[in-house]
Amino acid sequence: MIRLHGYVPDGFGIVIITPVVKDRLGDVCSADNYRPVTLSPVVSKLFDYCVLHKYEHFLYSDELQFRFKNNSGCSHALFVLSQVVDYFSTHGSTVYMVSLDASKAFDHVNHVKLFKTLIDRVLPSCIIIMLINWYGKLFCTVSWKNSSSCLFSTRSGIRQGGILSPFLFNICMDTIISALRSSDFGCHIGGCYIGCIAYADDLILLSGSLTQLQMMLQLCENEAQNMDLIFNCKKSCLFKVGVSFNEDVNNLH
Repeated sequence: MIRLHGYVPDGFGIVIITPVVKDRLGDVCSADNYRPVTLSPVVSKLFDYCVLHKYEHFLYSDELQFRFKNNSGCSHALFVLSQVVDYFSTHGSTVYMVSLDASKAFDHVNHVKLFKTLIDRVLPSCIIIMLINWYGKLFCTVSWKNSSSCLFSTRSGIRQGGILSPFLFNICMDTIISALRSSDFGCHIGGCYIGCIAYADDLILLSGSLTQLQMMLQLCENEAQNMDLIFNCKKSCLFKVGVSFNEDVNNLH
């Protein structure tokens, strides 16, 4: 009935957030030193599993995304990275890499642009309507010790604590990976494009050319702005491996 009418119970959208200290030796008075742990209703997670079981083939992501999917993980991403570096190094070339971190990416995704991306994926309209209804009634309460805050609405970001949420986030990141793949900028091995490696919201760009790497950065910035994502400059860095590892390079932006 939920799928048929595109309507979910109001209780599906209410979650409880419990702040957990990241670094107990750090500033416990700073909000940045806390990680929110979100608890969703169990029945909504069961419904998530049902939707995922029936429509998972619509929720695919690029093979260069190694997080939130079966038979893929950090070890696979590291293997691909090491293979690219070894290949170019043994052939006398230098690999230039930029690591990018999307700042609080899960919380910044624009709902309207997310739904547009799902429409472009030709996801069944009944599921899109259901998700629109669900995301329109997202409310949170913060639990701290024996107290709870008033309910407040969530107008951006992927629904925390949901089973479908990682798949939806991968689809958002896919827009960046697809733009890089279409540009053809970056490393190739045997005709296979490996210009980037994504692990959730962490992204590494790989190129044998600094000029192309700058173009890739510009592409990433443009696509991220389209999804209302922002890359954290403080956590981004440039590094290089190969015969020219000690050469001076101009700053990239």
